[in-house]
Amino acid sequence: MTSAFYVRAILPTAIAVTTVAMAASITVASAQTTLRYTDYSPNRGIRAEIVEDFLKRIETGSDGRIKIERYWAQSLLPGTKTLEGLRNGVASFGTITADYTPNDLFAYRVGDLPVDNPHEVAGALALYDLATTNPVLQAEFDRLGVVYVANYSLGPIQMMCNNVDIVSADDFAGKKVRAVGNWSQIYAALGAVPAMVPLSEAYQALGSGMIDCSQAYGYIAEAYKLYEVGTSFTVIDGGTIQANGMFFGKRDFQRLTPGDQEMILRLGRELTGEIAAATRARNQDVIARMETGIDGHVITVHRFNDADRARIDQASQPFLDAFVKDAAARGIDGAALLADYRARLAAHLEALQR
Repeated sequence: MTSAFYVRAILPTAIAVTTVAMAASITVASAQTTLRYTDYSPNRGIRAEIVEDFLKRIETGSDGRIKIERYWAQSLLPGTKTLEGLRNGVASFGTITADYTPNDLFAYRVGDLPVDNPHEVAGALALYDLATTNPVLQAEFDRLGVVYVANYSLGPIQMMCNNVDIVSADDFAGKKVRAVGNWSQIYAALGAVPAMVPLSEAYQALGSGMIDCSQAYGYIAEAYKLYEVGTSFTVIDGGTIQANGMFFGKRDFQRLTPGDQEMILRLGRELTGEIAAATRARNQDVIARMETGIDGHVITVHRFNDADRARIDQASQPFLDAFVKDAAARGIDGAALLADYRARLAAHLEALQR
């Protein structure tokens, strides 16, 4: 009887404790948010390594509230569909290149304009500042239903050549040159013959003599082993392509706690600077090793002077004018946007020289 009484006495308490424990477990489980990160690039290289660390820092900094599923190499979305995927919730956040959706991200493409931009860190931070404070860019992101987090810089435009030397802007005349975007037409204005060759085929095209030169950043020249089929490398430093960044879908971002939102935005600023600094270090290292010998190949390195860069600026002006005209048709003061970007770039260049 005593035993039966004991069981009847503790049973309600045990049920109550179990119920509380189950409720607590459900609360913890429901408090965890799973985010899907999408990237069109494979999980290797400088940027991927730093982005992976960034993702881990979000998970750690959220104390388990956030879990991130990684989808690299277009395994969830192709690069051309990432913006759409963020807007409709297929992915929570990911890497976007403005050139894939040029009409949607028109204002953000100011970072791709052929503006004198010789330093990866200055350029990346200038575009980051613009994207986080300029009302035109903020309105564009808001209209698209995305939240800007970070920016990636590829580095200043350079040139790898085989059996020719681009010592000055005049040397482009008659050369068959592979370049991308506006740069192909800029070199054409200097007398070059544009060659429509994808980067993946640049090695063979240079080696066979199909082209004389290929646009290449330092780390790209190393990654694609262009130094094996090149004899000279020209440091132009005339501009860069950097309207590439990390964006969140607004709905998924707003699901996060204010503290986690603030953390992600803070880490995004750090990510921007870290990737730019690492990219510059790699670019400069590769250029230095070319001069002394990289895998047994010694490459002659030429550097444009101020007069040559001024020639590049002059040839670039029609594309800046076209941007301003196109912006006006969209109700945007393109001249003011471009001036704002240039002012921020100048400020960061000055800060780096102190």
